[in-house]
Amino acid sequence: MATGVTQNVGARVWWGPALVTTGALCMHALPGHDLDVDSWWVTWHMDKVLHFLAFSTWGLAMSVALAKQRLFQKGSRFELVMIGGAGIFGTVLECLQGACFPNRSADLADVAADVAGVALALLAFRVL
Repeated sequence: MATGVTQNVGARVWWGPALVTTGALCMHALPGHDLDVDSWWVTWHMDKVLHFLAFSTWGLAMSVALAKQRLFQKGSRFELVMIGGAGIFGTVLECLQGACFPNRSADLADVAADVAGVALALLAFRVL
């Protein structure tokens, strides 16, 4: 069945990616003024870890959904689409965060953590 034909698995396959995407949107809407500059959260850059984990979960959920739909199965096109999508999605979220939410700012390092998380998810998906 590896002919590239879309498998009829229904809409249920997209529930996981939809929930993870909603979680990432909510994560970017959290207030930022509650953290003290000297707190361990800021010192250890835990926001980058959270971005990495959120986007690795998102990347894995999207990979599973796309694989069940039999999309992007050949060559490196799948990886390029996923990494490019993560970069665009992360950049849009950061720009919205910086423009729409008080005491929050856009950070290019967060986008890098997002893309790194998806890259790890793609590696895990290919290995498993």
